[in-house]
Amino acid sequence: MRNRRYETVFILPSDSDEGKKKDILDRLDGVVEKGGGIRIKREDWGVRRLAYPVKNQPKGHYFLLDFAGTAQIVAELERHMRMLEDVHRFLTVKTDDCVDLEAAQKEQAEEKDKEAAKAVAAKEAAEREAAAKEVAAKEAAEKEAAAKEVAAKEAAEKEAAEREAASAQAASEAEDAALSEAEATETEETSSPEKEETSSPETEETSSPEKEETSSPEKEETSSPETEETSSPETEEASSPEAEEASSPETDTQEEAEEEAQDEKKIEG
Repeated sequence: MRNRRYETVFILPSDSDEGKKKDILDRLDGVVEKGGGIRIKREDWGVRRLAYPVKNQPKGHYFLLDFAGTAQIVAELERHMRMLEDVHRFLTVKTDDCVDLEAAQKEQAEEKDKEAAKAVAAKEAAEREAAAKEVAAKEAAEKEAAAKEVAAKEAAEKEAAEREAASAQAASEAEDAALSEAEATETEETSSPEKEETSSPETEETSSPEKEETSSPEKEETSSPETEETSSPETEEASSPEAEEASSPETDTQEEAEEEAQDEKKIEG
């Protein structure tokens, strides 16, 4: 049978894991090689939006399989695709009606070298990315540790400053209390002698002599002589002659009246 060149485009689920996708790709390559064909190249077109949802999925992962073989290989490849549930759609197109197998093998070798170089480049890129992530994570950890250390140092300094301020405040309060207590005792010491001086001698001087002077002589002067003068002579003078003068005529008239009354009684008797 004549060998022709074909291209098969098929769609896998976009959410399938990489291991499952690799198994499907290896299986399809094995079908081509088992039928005597040559898998020239395989291209990953990536995830694209579908024209309409397939199995409730709006997106799919597109792949291209370029191979050389007979029509029998195409039929067997499509049969396997129909059996695989993860193959949503596929389409095979003939690109060349006559293929030189030696030229196809040479092209296959070149594509394999390209794929190997791509794989190496992808691996190196992954390693570089992983190394960059590791370095970034290490730097982030170092920055975080440094920030924690600075925060702890600042917290310790702040706490020490607060303790120092508290101790200074306590010392100041104690000093103020001591000063106030000293002032209180000093005021008590200075006030007690003055009180004694102001209370005992002066009060005695001001109270006893003055009171005696003001009370006894004045009282004696005011009470004894005046009262004697006002009471004894005047009263005597005022009472004795006037009373005698005022009482004698009245008593005479009364006696005369009594005598007259007795005489009248005698006459009538």
